[in-house]
Parts: sequence; C-alpha cells; structure tokens
Amino acid sequence: MQVYRLPLGALNTNCYVLIGDDGAAAVVDPGEYAPELLSLLQEKSAAVEKILLTHGHADHISGAAALRDLTGAEICIHALDDPFTDSRLCMANECGCVFAPFKADRLLQDGDTVSFGSETLRVLHTPGHTPGGVCYLHDADRVIFSGDTLFCLTAGRTDFPRGSHDDLMRSLARLIALPGDWKVYPGHERSTTLDAERKRNYFIRRLGK
Repeated sequence: MQVYRLPLGALNTNCYVLIGDDGAAAVVDPGEYAPELLSLLQEKSAAVEKILLTHGHADHISGAAALRDLTGAEICIHALDDPFTDSRLCMANECGCVFAPFKADRLLQDGDTVSFGSETLRVLHTPGHTPGGVCYLHDADRVIFSGDTLFCLTAGRTDFPRGSHDDLMRSLARLIALPGDWKVYPGHERSTTLDAERKRNYFIRRLGK
C-alpha cells in the first residue's frame, strides 16, 4: 500500500491518500476539498472507495462531503463523533474552516474493519481528543493513522468541548500495548514510530508514573 501525505487547510492538517496495488484508494481526513488533493487522485488514477475520518473536528472533515460527491466514496466516522458532522461541535470557526454539514454513510465501532479494494484497515477506538476518535491500523504494513490522538513527542488536546484527558491516557495505553513497532502517521506535523514514542513521548512516559 502506498501512502501520500498532503497538509491541507488553515491548520495544515495531514490528509492521507492510501492506494493499494489494484488502484483502489481511501482518503483519511480530507480537511479541505483542495486542488492538490484532486490533482494527486487524478495523477495516480486512484479510485476512491472510502473516506475515513479519525474524528469530527472541522479541520479533518471539511472536504469529506465534496469528495464524496466527486467520487461516490463512503464516508466513515465513529458513531460517537457522528454529531460533529452537522453541529457546532466540529469547531469550524475555531479551525478557520468553511464547513457544510453532512451525514456519514457508515458509523464505526471499535474493532470494525474497513476495506478498499484488496486492502483492509482495523478500527481502534481512541477517545480523548473527541469521544469518537479512532486510529486506523493497517496490520499487514504495521501502519497507524492516529488522527489527533498521538503525535510525534506529544498527544491530542483535551480542552475542547467533549474532550477527556483520562480517556486520552487510556487510549495512549492501548496504542503502546500494540505488539512490536509501527509507523505512525498523525493528524498534524511529521510521522513517527510507536517505538520512538514509547521512549520519548511526554504523555506516554507519564503512563508509568
């Protein structure tokens, strides 16, 4: 599976385009319906089947509806973050986003799988930043798309509406309990690895105290 990163929107939110060997694709967190996203999809002849949202904040979801209109792809979000897609909970003003409400096509739960072409991702519910935050795990390639749960050296904020520090710490504990090392693609800034975060991440280091 090929992974392409596009920082989009006012907050440079990482949008990821995942393309399997068969050309089927998924887009993780299209925070903006941007020309560079459309150009990449066209350049790679990617057939987008899934739009995967890690959580419901506007800087991660504002491009989802327009991308669905273009591709016919299925929008997926955890059930607990479904209210964010048509309410002020998405924090569009705070994120500097132009946002039009929409309804998701599929509401996810912990342990679900989502497939596009021959590729499959596993859903890990990781609340804290929002109640319905998730990470998408590609077990075959040992890759995690962590949204705003886990970043390089830090973790997601919990001072927004419906955030929970206690939930976030439990979610981080679930992530570091995954066996072995994984590549981590977060919602902002640069990628990292799970082993590196086990050793150096401020929040993860506090789990043992």
